[in-house]
Amino acid sequence: MGVQATAARLSHESAAARAMIERYGERYGYLPQTLAADNTYGNGEFLQWLDERGIAPYIRVKENPNGPSDLYGIEKFTYVPEENYYICPEGKPLKYVGINKRNHTHLYYSTVKRCRDCAQKSRCTRAKFRSLAIHTCEPARQRAYALAKTREFAISQRARRKVEALFAELKNQIGLRRLRLRRMRFVREQFYLAATVQNLKRLVRFLSCKPTPQNATA
Repeated sequence: MGVQATAARLSHESAAARAMIERYGERYGYLPQTLAADNTYGNGEFLQWLDERGIAPYIRVKENPNGPSDLYGIEKFTYVPEENYYICPEGKPLKYVGINKRNHTHLYYSTVKRCRDCAQKSRCTRAKFRSLAIHTCEPARQRAYALAKTREFAISQRARRKVEALFAELKNQIGLRRLRLRRMRFVREQFYLAATVQNLKRLVRFLSCKPTPQNATA
């Protein structure tokens, strides 16, 4: 349906996906209802962008690159929206202190005094006090977590393999393992030509299929 060449940076991939979706909407007059992709696209900002447009993201949420921790996760804490703070399993508050613009998170801190003699401190934090970093797009992330547990998510992941097969065809059969041109506008031309070849091959297969004979009924 479309192709978009970008620089080899993760941030550019989400931007390219947004551009392709918007182009699809301009061409057909509506946006897709769902989107399946790998967890490269599972950042909070992109999930929020999809949610605002009513597109269900069948994408695994991008997790902490350091891997899961054995300490208490956010699910152990209770959010109090009226006061904008969290309560830990021992009933002690973590107050809001501001936004970390570097990683787009809201910060909530306890204090040394509250955590010093806590019976669950060893399971909660290795620092002097507990802190929480809540992504600014956390509601969209939680909705993506919920979708990942549905039957529709599993179906979408199987269908996504057909797209991954096209990438393999580009490399192994069409020979697009390395770019032969420099500068982005020439690279885009090379990608467009390769995608055109793929579509022509699929069109030939479609036109060469013999129609299934219909059984006559009296």
